[in-house]
Amino acid sequence: MGTMIHIQKKAPLVIHLHMPKTGGTTLKKIIKKNYPRSNVFDVYLDHQQLETRLQEIAEKDVKCLQGHMPFGVHHVFKQPSTYITLLRDPVDRIISEYYFIRSIPWHNSHLKVSKMSLEEYQESPMNQNLQTHYILGGKFGSPLSEEDFEQAKKNLETHFSVVGITDMFDESLFLLMKQFQWANTLYTKANVTKKRPAKHEISQETIEKIKENNRTDIKLYEFAKQRLTDRISSLDFLTKKHLKIFKKKINEYKQLH
Repeated sequence: MGTMIHIQKKAPLVIHLHMPKTGGTTLKKIIKKNYPRSNVFDVYLDHQQLETRLQEIAEKDVKCLQGHMPFGVHHVFKQPSTYITLLRDPVDRIISEYYFIRSIPWHNSHLKVSKMSLEEYQESPMNQNLQTHYILGGKFGSPLSEEDFEQAKKNLETHFSVVGITDMFDESLFLLMKQFQWANTLYTKANVTKKRPAKHEISQETIEKIKENNRTDIKLYEFAKQRLTDRISSLDFLTKKHLKIFKKKINEYKQLH
């Protein structure tokens, strides 16, 4: 009888779709501790330059790609790929984004946003349902239909290994660690928006307007959060115990740093 040869399957390219103001910078730093530096590529470019840069990266030995990139960039790469991302409560995300841009003088929208109120900022179509637009892979600034929402859901279910939730960061990280065998997962939060009011300090009228203008994002966020909650609930007893230990370790690490 011939000897059986086991061919090890190559790990898929991990595409971290870094959703703005969802904890993605913290995740990005964790990722960089788990892959060789030469195999991780950050891409933060506007649409015109994005395609060219991706074509260049596709020629290299790439294990992980990170950036504010819409879904669909995997088409540039020949190797199998999988996406990961974090989603956040849309109202919290917009408030955080607005105050973050105002607090960063080097941000390319700083001057423009500094002259706007939060209410004006959230009225811009480019700032509405941003998370769905990223997951959908386009139509930024355009109204979204029920079909668009269903397509975004389908993209999450079909192409994303882990869809984390900002308010469940440690649970999300635990699943990512298990999925990709990451060894270094201790962290402290990065890129936190300072000097921003809490949600309860924003006028109820503004909150309602943000909700109204981001109904699709709210639906997508709730869908993803339910999926994550169900996934955590379905873990076996021993894995749940490991999750508890994992969260305790992270908490102790954060208190020390």
